Amino acid sequence: MDNFKITFTVDGQQVPEAKIYEMELSRYHKVFTDFNEKAIPLKLNGRIIELADALQLSLEDAREALAQTKEEIGKEGMLTYYSQEIDNADQMWTDIAKNSHGPMQQAIVEVETENISLIQFMLFNQSLAKENNLYLPSKIHPEHYYFEAGKGGTQTIVETFGMYKDPSYLHLVPGDHVTKPIKVDGDTSMVMLGQTLLMHGLKDTKIIGMHQLKDKPNGMKVKLGVFLPSDAPEEIIEGHKWHLMVEFNNGLHIAAGKHPNWLQKQILGAAIKKMAKKSQA
Repeated sequence: MDNFKITFTVDGQQVPEAKIYEMELSRYHKVFTDFNEKAIPLKLNGRIIELADALQLSLEDAREALAQTKEEIGKEGMLTYYSQEIDNADQMWTDIAKNSHGPMQQAIVEVETENISLIQFMLFNQSLAKENNLYLPSKIHPEHYYFEAGKGGTQTIVETFGMYKDPSYLHLVPGDHVTKPIKVDGDTSMVMLGQTLLMHGLKDTKIIGMHQLKDKPNGMKVKLGVFLPSDAPEEIIEGHKWHLMVEFNNGLHIAAGKHPNWLQKQILGAAIKKMAKKSQA
């Protein structure tokens, strides 16, 4: 039995973990169906899995099969398979940005953990960048098709944003140059803030990510925030709340297995204190 607890709250209502897993499995089924239509062979431990059998896999086996398959295909291979969808998404986001003149829309998910610390979560994030493969991002969410960690904390990704239509090819750029869409909470220890560009041409989508991480004695709190332009369909807003829950639920389960040594605790603990002062400045 797990010795930790993760609680998700959306729009004032707690979301049971079983519902998050149910949504996650449904997205695996969508990706498996898409792969079948594209004639992409799905494999588990070297054996090809037909669609009918794939739809009967447990969630854990579904995660493993898709992660193994994407890793075997490789990053460039995934971009090739989804090139038309990426072009479609480029046009969609270009149109949304061009037609957005009103206030930003927000997708916010509140998370609270017990016995998973901010330091453990930071170690998990470091492992994502260090491994820099397709396997781990795929295990976090089935609709992660590409991941490349770059300099200065940048990330280049392909994901079905908000579970809406086609996968998007995006370049995430963190930094203080981005205007915060909401005020920082008084108990925030660390702000992850960044803008979202289309990888093709580096056009601004007008999407801003702002996650507030809050250290506490027996765990952490997180306010996950994604802020979208006014013309973005409501389906994207609501869908991305589910995307965030699936993604962070799996990420936090991995983080729970990280065991920081004394030196890591000292270095990362000092970094958290420094970032807490900066976030409140």
